[in-house]
Amino acid sequence: MFAILVSAALAVGCRRDKIIPDKELGEIFHDALLANSYVDYRNLDLDSLNIYEPIFERHGYTTDDVRHTIANFSRRKSARLSDVAEYMILLLDREARELNRQVTILDTIDNAARRFAARTLLADTMIRAATAADSSKLRFAIEPVPAGEYAVTARYTLDSLDKATGRRIRVEWVLPDSSRRLATSGTMQRGRGNIFSQTLTVGEADDYIGMEIDFTRAAEGGDRRARMTIEDIEVVYTPTTERSVELLFERQAGLRILSDTMINAIETRARETAAR
Repeated sequence: MFAILVSAALAVGCRRDKIIPDKELGEIFHDALLANSYVDYRNLDLDSLNIYEPIFERHGYTTDDVRHTIANFSRRKSARLSDVAEYMILLLDREARELNRQVTILDTIDNAARRFAARTLLADTMIRAATAADSSKLRFAIEPVPAGEYAVTARYTLDSLDKATGRRIRVEWVLPDSSRRLATSGTMQRGRGNIFSQTLTVGEADDYIGMEIDFTRAAEGGDRRARMTIEDIEVVYTPTTERSVELLFERQAGLRILSDTMINAIETRARETAAR
């Protein structure tokens, strides 16, 4: 970047130029580096003078002033270009720390909002199936299913007396025309305390109207009578982050829990986390 700045400066004729103070030169380098990074990130094809001249002008200087200042560094005994670069880096570090702090605060609020908005849609324990009539106990329906995340967990025991082959747990989305679309599935394991766990996402554009969880699926031609115990099953729904934050602030607007004291505590926690 320094080379580009110097080349741009040398492209302009001489006049009676100003010597830019070191700190201001560091601020100019700081702004120029950010502009250069943005151009590279966006893959823009711009003339270097078009990038840097507005920056010089914003600080009250011309390209000639920058050229003249850099050219005179070697004549000033106490001046070092590396000191200017270090000051530029210091400015960037300060900004990075502040941005990290702000991101941490936002993450803290987002996570708090998501925890606040999460709710259990389904929770049941010790469901025992031994006959064909018990199959209805092993199907679970949830509706509606708004946008957000659905954490589905189940702990089950498949009896040794269960003769079905290829028994699977299936989670399906229900569409407006009552058809089904597979969300996820897993092969059931024999033995005690097996865990099935999946987190599923519904987007704003998805047109699902419900979810069904089925523990009765087996390979074609096999024994469809399920012999098992579902020890725990749970579905926890968490709205999108945006909706969670809206719900949190709607709630706190009345209760005044999000007072200045709480915000200060969150910011302090965020600073401590960022420092670690």
